[in-house]
Amino acid sequence: MTGTAHPLVTDYLDTIEREASFLPPGRREELLADLREHLAVAVGDEEDPQAVRTALERLGSPSAIVAAARAEEPESPVASGSATTATATVPNRTRDTLTAVLIGVTGIAGVAGSAPSVLALIVSLFLLWTSDSWDRRTKALATALTVAPPVVVLVSAFLLSGFGVWELLTVLAVGVTLPVVAAVLLFRTRPKAA
Repeated sequence: MTGTAHPLVTDYLDTIEREASFLPPGRREELLADLREHLAVAVGDEEDPQAVRTALERLGSPSAIVAAARAEEPESPVASGSATTATATVPNRTRDTLTAVLIGVTGIAGVAGSAPSVLALIVSLFLLWTSDSWDRRTKALATALTVAPPVVVLVSAFLLSGFGVWELLTVLAVGVTLPVVAAVLLFRTRPKAA
């Protein structure tokens, strides 16, 4: 058995590959190739688990190796240096698009009926606030633009005895327009593809 075929070495390299998933594929393969080469020499044909563990410990923990590789990479907008960003990945473009589109249609869904609008509103705001693609300020602004129309309609319905045609058309226009403005804001401020 060669050094890189030992089960402990295989597990070690698999862990590094998993934790280094943020690296560009070419850089990740280069890192793994360097480690395989080093381990082939350091472990050789050793089969004693304790000796293999000792060789792996001398090389360093997988997280330390990945942290060193991260430090060598240029800073990206996704990874900003906190402990929680060690596992940060490129934002999910499909999810970001779905979030912005749902935000945009909440106004139209509100005009169509209450059940679809409430569902679209809840799902879109959940996707927005659980996303890492936008900062807190952008999320708050998009939420305000999206939630304002239904709140205004509810407050107006309770405070005013009735809507005239012009008031109704104004509320409907604003109710459809503000979520679309929020969607455009989200599209314009989302991170660019890596």
